[in-house]
Amino acid sequence: MATKEDEEYEQYLRLVGENVRKARWKAGLTQEQAASGVVAFRILAEIERGAANPTLQTLFSLGRRLGVSVKDLVETGHEVPLDVPLRDVQTEPPKRGRKPKK
Repeated sequence: MATKEDEEYEQYLRLVGENVRKARWKAGLTQEQAASGVVAFRILAEIERGAANPTLQTLFSLGRRLGVSVKDLVETGHEVPLDVPLRDVQTEPPKRGRKPKK
């Protein structure tokens, strides 16, 4: 039985796939042209259908081929924007230490 999180993730994959397809169309490329040297044509077709879970490397390479960023490919409009982008956050890593005794 699929959980709500599973359903949300499947919807997210479909939206990412739509973004990849739109970027490909914007670039004026066929699936064969966009996939060449990046991924197998079959994998690109699965990504565009939302049936595949692309790696960051695949998204990076596809973005380069299509003239967009990884952010463009994964942004679905359902994200809640941060007040400060993570790249601008000034923070310290958590302190290391012993785990509390039980």
